[in-house]
Amino acid sequence: MIETRIMTRMLMASLLLSLIGGAEAAVPSSQEMVTIVDYTGKTMEVPSPVETVISLSSHASEILCALEGGDKIIGRGASSTFPPYLEDVPVVGESSYTPNIELILELDPDVMVADTMLSDDGREKIESAGIPVIVDRFSDPDRTIANIRNLGLILGKEERAEELADFIESYHSIIEERISYLEEEDKPVVLCEWGSPWKVATPGTSYGNKIMAAGGTSIAADETPGKYVVVSSEWVAERNPDIIVFQVFGKVPPTAEELEQTRDEILSRPGLSEVKAVKDERVYIITSGIVGGAPSVIGDLYLAKWFHPDLFEDVEPESVHGELLQKFLGLELDGVYVYP
Repeated sequence: MIETRIMTRMLMASLLLSLIGGAEAAVPSSQEMVTIVDYTGKTMEVPSPVETVISLSSHASEILCALEGGDKIIGRGASSTFPPYLEDVPVVGESSYTPNIELILELDPDVMVADTMLSDDGREKIESAGIPVIVDRFSDPDRTIANIRNLGLILGKEERAEELADFIESYHSIIEERISYLEEEDKPVVLCEWGSPWKVATPGTSYGNKIMAAGGTSIAADETPGKYVVVSSEWVAERNPDIIVFQVFGKVPPTAEELEQTRDEILSRPGLSEVKAVKDERVYIITSGIVGGAPSVIGDLYLAKWFHPDLFEDVEPESVHGELLQKFLGLELDGVYVYP
């Protein structure tokens, strides 16, 4: 059925172009084609300003909304629930990993945005129907500004995108400048668990890059880069991390009590009682709402302050978070995003 719809769309598009005399007919007069290069290195032509977007990444959805493009989103991944008005948008997949391709083709957006969990086969099916697909890493600090500029370009909101990029870069510059003087021995060894116990970030992953950017050293620095590896309590105890960071997932920020319970579980894990992070109670919980997209700079500030409290004593990530939400989304800060 999906293949039939794809062939039908391709035939109709071909007929339309032959009748009117060129590719310009496929683009309304108010739009132009812009060139986007995504994380995979793929170059594509996308109409700008787009009228309709499907976003399978919650972090991409937040950027689109911050760039005043929330009204363009006609389909979303199930985790795209912030800003709250996105809950009224139809769900077209649980995530980029499980898109409803048939529904996506029926909605027929100008462009689809997904993260790297989208399979090559899924991407090919959607692109074969004439829908450009932008695939990127929206939790990687190395990609944040590029993502903002790409989405600003397709929305025709380049000036707004630069305003948001400048806001984020101003705080990233503070982090970079202050940690630039650190010797390697001054960087804490960090165990960062992604979503489940013992699932550890290595260098090259989004979280591995975050640890390095905040002035830390991944506990898994000698493991295969670019992967999340599953380890054991014995493995962790042997490497004796200075700090443990655990990310929890959730559609809405959990309560402080829930985060406290998660932290208590880590502090009481068998085999970790003699680990420095546990003995010094340098165990921190962070939520997925501030690790990707525009709010990712908030997570980066928290990490930097946890790793080097003396260097960032004057930085208040919660205040920056409130400023970001108010300035770019018109919202007040509500909920708990870290613990303690």
